[in-house]
Amino acid sequence: MDAQVGIIGCGPIGALLGNLLGRRGISTIVVEKQPKPFGLPRAIHFDGEAMRVFQAAGLAEQVLPSTMVGRGMLFKDSADNVLIDWSREQSIGPMGWYESYRVHQPGLEKALVDGLSRFDDVQLKRGNAVTGMSQDQDKVTLQLEGGETHTCEYIVGCDGATSMLRDAMGVGVDDLGYKERWLVVDLMLKAPREDLGDYSIQFCDEENPATYVRGIGDRRRWEMRLKPSEPDVVSDEVVWEKLSRWIEPHEADLERSAVYTFRSCVAQDWRKGRCLIAGDAAHQMPPFMGQGMCAGIRDVANLAWKLDAVLKGNDRQLLDTYGEEREKNVRQFIELTVRLGKLINQTAAGNAPTGTMKSIWPSLGDGFGRRDGVGGELAPQVRTPDGQLADDYAENRFYLLAKDPENYRSASTLPVIKGHWDKLDEIGFNAALIRPDGYAAGGVNSTGDLIGLCTDATTFGLLDLEPSL
Repeated sequence: MDAQVGIIGCGPIGALLGNLLGRRGISTIVVEKQPKPFGLPRAIHFDGEAMRVFQAAGLAEQVLPSTMVGRGMLFKDSADNVLIDWSREQSIGPMGWYESYRVHQPGLEKALVDGLSRFDDVQLKRGNAVTGMSQDQDKVTLQLEGGETHTCEYIVGCDGATSMLRDAMGVGVDDLGYKERWLVVDLMLKAPREDLGDYSIQFCDEENPATYVRGIGDRRRWEMRLKPSEPDVVSDEVVWEKLSRWIEPHEADLERSAVYTFRSCVAQDWRKGRCLIAGDAAHQMPPFMGQGMCAGIRDVANLAWKLDAVLKGNDRQLLDTYGEEREKNVRQFIELTVRLGKLINQTAAGNAPTGTMKSIWPSLGDGFGRRDGVGGELAPQVRTPDGQLADDYAENRFYLLAKDPENYRSASTLPVIKGHWDKLDEIGFNAALIRPDGYAAGGVNSTGDLIGLCTDATTFGLLDLEPSL
């Protein structure tokens, strides 16, 4: 075998997965068809849960210089009335990080790609397009341009919306009903424009819906829906004409403009044998919640620890829970994003109610652990008494989050961390078993409950930390 895991694609999702696997000591080869990283901005937002995954990859401090804390998003009608106020807290949130970050993707990708060099068992091959794939019971073989081949125990396709691996797996996609062309424009301000503000703004307009996004530093982005009669290639002159209600050419440099078709779809299967897909290869959504890259980050956070477990000889059926859990979660984000897209496209002045919006934390689908009102929910990341973040304290393994840790320390060799979680009070538990991806495996009320929950986990061979009772 050339490596235990092969990754197709070294965008942010593939590079992040390589780092997560590298930290777990898994030999990995990352194959990327482009000879160098894409140097222009694309994704511009991620949330506190994503930052928690960068923390798990050991790269939080390296990512931060390419970010700023986000203020949130306002939805406005054509008369500039605020329809929805989705402000984000400007203090540390439940994930142990801020709720919202704006990001310059080239800087993020550099941090992730540079991080791969920390690991002797992770290799990156750039300028190598994958042209074919075959698999049997024991391995997957990738064919590269020029005839080179690589064999791995598992392959993960992080190769985007037109995924070669998804096609090679014979996997179709479910169309969830949204398809529109939008012009995306990135600018660099020549001088401050404080009047533009720090909020992202969704301009809800039946005729000319648009989005403004405050990027980091002097970067600003606008997204504008194109009419069916407008071409896919838009001249700079037309770009500035469309931007004229907000900004003039002498005020900024045009960094790039591109026409994207925003879609909503989910892959019908996320695993076939030893092949799996993640990120845009598995799902696509419009950008109105800024959750496209975040969804891919959640994918690889879910997948990394499961691949680790299976490669250590545990039950391969654990990999079936990957798609089952993630598909339900991402559908909830897509469905809300599409509803917001309809609001942006249909609202005229004064025709929609006003209100506030809060971040959503959808639960996972059925899969690993219990679904008891706590299991499958995203748990907060608390700090230990000495200020250490819980995931770091537990070394990104399973741990118990408990109201009263002393009730459980003698029952298991699992790390036990004291912390409050509203969900425990709501459901009636006093502790929860937390998985390596930050989601709960289930709630407990006694050492007997904990032993039962650990027994559920050991059916997959996951907890070598056996209860001592």
